[in-house]
Amino acid sequence: MAASGAERLEAIPPAFQGVWMAEERHCRGPATDESWMRIEPRRISFYESSGPVLAVVSQGRRSIGFISELSGEGSTWLHLGHLQLEEAGDRLSLEVVGVAGATRRVRCSAP
Repeated sequence: MAASGAERLEAIPPAFQGVWMAEERHCRGPATDESWMRIEPRRISFYESSGPVLAVVSQGRRSIGFISELSGEGSTWLHLGHLQLEEAGDRLSLEVVGVAGATRRVRCSAP
């Protein structure tokens, strides 16, 4: 099986941007759910951490890899992740290097 080429991007594509949470019903309340995630062109934020996106690589129209430098709770670390959009673009999965399994989220809003 041949590997497909990856393309380096300047920012996270618009299709991935917005606010995402574990369940649609959480979108209607305050952003206090631990599944809260905001994706901006050059920044990613989670419930208790956020930081700039240092690199983005496209792995197809609905798949990107990224490296961000997150800070939260007095610490700073590199965060290597993979985002996969479902066909309709309203759900995505996040896989993080060093963490078993993927977390799935639904789109609450676009940017």
